[in-house]
Amino acid sequence: MIKTEAVVFTKPRKVEIQEVLLPEIGSEDVLIEIEYSSISIGTERWCLTGKLREPGKPLMTPFPHIPGYQAAGVIKEIGRNVKGLSSGERVFSAGTRVAAGWKGSCWGGHAHHHITDYRNILKLPENVSTFEASGLLLAQVGYNGASKPRVSQGDPVVVIGDGLVGQWAAQAFRARGAHVIMSGHHASRLEIAKKFSADEVVNSREVNFPSLIQKQYPDGVPVVAETASKSALVRMAIDLLEYEGQLVLLGYYPEGECLVDIHWIRARETTVYCPNNSKIDRLKNTLQLVADGKMHIQEMVTHTFPYEQAQDAYRLLLEKQSEFLGVVLAWK
Repeated sequence: MIKTEAVVFTKPRKVEIQEVLLPEIGSEDVLIEIEYSSISIGTERWCLTGKLREPGKPLMTPFPHIPGYQAAGVIKEIGRNVKGLSSGERVFSAGTRVAAGWKGSCWGGHAHHHITDYRNILKLPENVSTFEASGLLLAQVGYNGASKPRVSQGDPVVVIGDGLVGQWAAQAFRARGAHVIMSGHHASRLEIAKKFSADEVVNSREVNFPSLIQKQYPDGVPVVAETASKSALVRMAIDLLEYEGQLVLLGYYPEGECLVDIHWIRARETTVYCPNNSKIDRLKNTLQLVADGKMHIQEMVTHTFPYEQAQDAYRLLLEKQSEFLGVVLAWK
């Protein structure tokens, strides 16, 4: 067995660093020493507060839970049947397996070492750091949503929400040639969006955003992506669309926020995309956009904590005592 330190949610709102056991490396596994792991702000907050569940179903991540699903580091050992990888190479990894006997649930991103099948990882190009790559999976969520609808050069696309998914969806839309208008209510995040993510930004606390869009585009816009996970914003998004417009739902909609009236969709023949999960080809495409300078990960990070201070990182998420966007744990 291999011992390593990991972030553990021991119960609702309780974060500890614990030593956990990993299985022995298998013939098709790699052992990775993680340098950085990135927190998925919304999802991990729901995990930590015990709210990550589908309506009427049990908790998805029972306690104790090892959270996180995106990290990057250096390969330390490879199994005898691993192909195309070698020790010393820098890679992205979503998480680790734990040894038999772990009593809770495990995603395993926030652990100092990962053991995983070599087909689950991505080798990093020279111009992408492990710091940047640690946010790759959530960046892929934005890419995935932006890749779904039909978009022509110069098309106006509205992105609702100035969080990480909204920022990366906006960047991916711009990479496709869209003119991106982002709505949010965090001044600091909108400043970041103005530099890296959107052609126009609107503070919805200061401006009536629907009125602004309807004035600029009386017939509606072809695409709206809703990333803030609020049913009221989904309704607003649909109202901003042109006839036969396209709606992208890019959030995890918790119980009470996950209801969409079919008549909202039917009235104007709206197409709805509900992207979910990650696939290796999407991760590769996202990584290529990062390498090409068309998607920005490092620039979205506002806070970096040593992993020993993980409690402080999650306290920031829960208490929101200051503005933040990307949050990274350093394991070096």
